[in-house]
Amino acid sequence: MLLVGLGNPGPQYRHTRHNVGFAALDRLALQFGLDFIPHKKFPPYESVSGFITGIPAILLKPLTYMNRSGDAVASVLNFYKIPLGKLLVVHDDLDLPLGSLKFAQGGGTGGHKGIRSIIGSIGSKEFPRLKIGIGRPFGAVPTDKYVLSPFLSEEAPVIDKILDVSIKGLVCFLEKGMEAAMNEFNGLKMETKYVTGL
Repeated sequence: MLLVGLGNPGPQYRHTRHNVGFAALDRLALQFGLDFIPHKKFPPYESVSGFITGIPAILLKPLTYMNRSGDAVASVLNFYKIPLGKLLVVHDDLDLPLGSLKFAQGGGTGGHKGIRSIIGSIGSKEFPRLKIGIGRPFGAVPTDKYVLSPFLSEEAPVIDKILDVSIKGLVCFLEKGMEAAMNEFNGLKMETKYVTGL
């Protein structure tokens, strides 16, 4: 299994909305005692191989900036001969409200440059995704500035909680597959069960 978190490298981007994919994988690795290191074959990427609830998995963070994420994903997929059904990409989503997430099997780019890059590099849009909602900007804030801005102090507890939920979702995906993850975590059931009351 290959789990890919999307984000931008560098401390200036660490806590931004666009980096929740990195944040989710960092939290998953920490929970299972795994440490990211530069990939031996592909040094521009950070990865870790290990077992998550007994299931062998590779966690990958492309360090090529968002609009070249596909270079990393295609290289690792081809090197390890991983089928698309065993790839899952974790990324931020403007069309989902803050405090929500959604598993999706394929689809378009939704204007996300990282997803656009992956589709272009692997030649398919039919791969599983975990979308973490960041909401849309208020007022006249440009989208590019919004996604590269940090979460507000009042938003921090919400994103912290949903990142914890995302770890449960990723483990469910690894153990039970995409359909089970979608049934358990998508929609009102997920929001009511995990997020209401924050």
